[in-house]
Amino acid sequence: MREATSRGDIETRVIDVALYEMGNVLLRSLHWSGSDVAAQLDDLIVVCGPPLAVAADWLRQAALLGTVNGLTFYDACWAATAQALGLSLVSADARLLSAGLAEAPGEAAKRLRLAPFT
Repeated sequence: MREATSRGDIETRVIDVALYEMGNVLLRSLHWSGSDVAAQLDDLIVVCGPPLAVAADWLRQAALLGTVNGLTFYDACWAATAQALGLSLVSADARLLSAGLAEAPGEAAKRLRLAPFT
């Protein structure tokens, strides 16, 4: 989740399950060493700040969003958290995008006037 601040900075936040997901991909799919995975997760926390724990009312909203939009509960948690915090959810997930619950990375970069990814 990202949002520009009044100073023009960008605040990026993740929910706690992002650490598990990233750690799993790095360890199991990319076969990184445990120390490299830990260092990467440390970097993620430095960039994004402490991960957010999903609040109980966000979980209820996630269940509703998942049901209405045919989302996994995992994806719906991202959307519910972004809605609760008034932040933009940036995702390439087709279901989140088609439900209007997320913004594509390229669109977010344009809106925030970021240099294109190369």
